[in-house]
Amino acid sequence: MKGFVVNDATVASITTSYAVGQAILLHEDSGADAKSRAMPQSGYLSHLEIQMDETGGTCANISLFLTWDSIGDDPMTAEAQSQLVHAGMTDTSLRNIAVSLDTTYNAPTGQTTAGKCYLFIKTNAGTVSLTKARLYWADRAGE
Repeated sequence: MKGFVVNDATVASITTSYAVGQAILLHEDSGADAKSRAMPQSGYLSHLEIQMDETGGTCANISLFLTWDSIGDDPMTAEAQSQLVHAGMTDTSLRNIAVSLDTTYNAPTGQTTAGKCYLFIKTNAGTVSLTKARLYWADRAGE
């Protein structure tokens, strides 16, 4: 089985620092995307697709990480630093990126809620609003 989890709300005013109040919940949400599916408790993370709207300044790259908890203390992945973003082809205020993760995971006992995780983002400069995030997973049971 494979699928992806998504954000269900725009997160505004993402700047050059990580902020606890800007934890981005990634989970199954058929209202946000009918094809989203809940993550299994263990599996493989392929990649993360992100779309942001630049609202101030110029953002050339972002850094990000995933956690099991909404306060950013229980890490799921390492920090991906200085990932280059590209402008949208027709809407040049958009900043887009797909970040390869290529890692396996096992949810810890302290995971906030089964099937969910949290994304934290910061920019190198400027301010963005996250509009879309899709975290792709695969269930590799028996491996």
